[in-house]
Amino acid sequence: MKLSDILEMSVSNLWRRKIRALLTVLGVVIGTASIVVMLSLGLGLRQAMMAEVSSAGGLTEIFVTSEAYYGDGELLLDDSTIEKLMEISNVKSIEPQLNFTIPLLAGKYEAEDVTIVGVTQEYLKSIELETGRIPETTKDGSLELLFGNQVLKEFYESATGIYPYYDRDEVPDVDLMKAAVFAGISKEQDDFDTEQADSLPAVKNDVDPAFADETDDFSSIFSVDDDFSVDDSSDGGSVDNTGSNSDGSEEGNNTPQNNITSENDTGTDTLSDDSIYSSVGNLTDLTGDNSGNSATVFTSDVKRVPIKVCGITVGSESDYSDFSYNCYADMDSLKAFINKNYSLNDVVPEQPVDKNGKPYKDLKYSQLVVNVDGSDNVEEVLQTIQDMGYRGDANKEWIEETEKQFIIIEAVLGGIGAVAMLVAAISIANTMMMSTYERTKEIGIMKVLGCSLSNIRSMFLAEAAFIGFLGGAIGIVLSFILSIVVNHFIAPTFMEDYGFGEAAKISVIPIWLVLIAILFATIIGMLAGFFPAQRATKLSPLAAIRNE
Repeated sequence: MKLSDILEMSVSNLWRRKIRALLTVLGVVIGTASIVVMLSLGLGLRQAMMAEVSSAGGLTEIFVTSEAYYGDGELLLDDSTIEKLMEISNVKSIEPQLNFTIPLLAGKYEAEDVTIVGVTQEYLKSIELETGRIPETTKDGSLELLFGNQVLKEFYESATGIYPYYDRDEVPDVDLMKAAVFAGISKEQDDFDTEQADSLPAVKNDVDPAFADETDDFSSIFSVDDDFSVDDSSDGGSVDNTGSNSDGSEEGNNTPQNNITSENDTGTDTLSDDSIYSSVGNLTDLTGDNSGNSATVFTSDVKRVPIKVCGITVGSESDYSDFSYNCYADMDSLKAFINKNYSLNDVVPEQPVDKNGKPYKDLKYSQLVVNVDGSDNVEEVLQTIQDMGYRGDANKEWIEETEKQFIIIEAVLGGIGAVAMLVAAISIANTMMMSTYERTKEIGIMKVLGCSLSNIRSMFLAEAAFIGFLGGAIGIVLSFILSIVVNHFIAPTFMEDYGFGEAAKISVIPIWLVLIAILFATIIGMLAGFFPAQRATKLSPLAAIRNE
């Protein structure tokens, strides 16, 4: 018999018992769809994870940080560090990054801690933009920022402290490209150290002997370092914060913003500005408010510096990328901005200090991105950097571990779907076995007419294979439909909760999975029909003809 004859007879025999054949095909459809959908979920999660890693850097990047930032070690990152690392073999280039944290104010909204990352122009050009342009290099101390698409979520109302995004599920109503945006500069100076405190004149306490006990030790109540003094003298004179009487020969700093004078029955109390801020701070602890009824951090002692928002990274407020949560600035511009607004004695946010708590004279980098010429050399370069005393991390190690985990996840999901396919295979075997019983006489006649055993076997295997192929093809169509439904209705919420963004897909069906699924279903059908086909070849022709 020709192959075409075998196929024609197989299809004809299935069509004669089409209801039973369709029910058997339906079992294969469900089994195939179960396996494909389960595997597509694992593949989708892996693809989303790899996309996230790719946005954070590829397999050839090493991220170098200093142990000094973690309170261990003294090595810092600066231009000399870059020169030393460039001497390592297989290092292609190094990109420095400078982190700077600062509060921002835009209209009636503000954010308390926004991280600004200073990077090179080459790095800025690699960031995909939703609108605007990348920051330009400036030398006059002005600053342009590229906002991450999710930074605005961290802004709250200055008057109430309410976060619109988290409390009301809405984005703050402010156009960053047009609004006036200010940075808040609050300085923590290091120039008031212990030696300078010792050199200041002691506070003079003129107490009337009639009201003082010679055994009293006022030092237990008032220290010479206190920011206020008490003068109960009858002439009503006050003592300023330099230790000189206000009516003495030295002229103190008695401006209204630095001293508050209140008259009472016994004399006059004079408080310095530090005492005032301390008192206000105590009230803040009780009320949870640092400016009357306002929740703003832009108090009177915070300097407002205008900045310009020149662009926003691609994506909505829920789409995640490696550039979503930070603002980016040109490296040289950020250095000029910091040097303009902070003196050498000021502690700059995110900058390390020495053992004595003093800031360094020059700015230190927060991270160095080392680009290696090949993924095979990453491990060697990473070990060399760690031997030099720096902390290094590479995506390659993390990716390898993640790949192993996803292989296990996909195997488990595929195993769950394989249970349905096993049930389908049993259904095919049952259908084909019933077919051999019903066609016993037909098989006997074929043998008597000289039909070979291989042709009889091929006819039954072809019927089983056709059931598997048809069920696999329809199962693939059903899998694509289910995948679209999952990606459209479930993925946006699920993937956003795990930080992947709405655009990420939770179910991915590649072309190789389609081909393998159809081939697998066909082979399962043939295996399930093998034993019924063997039974058909072993029937005695005479016994088969006599069978009614």
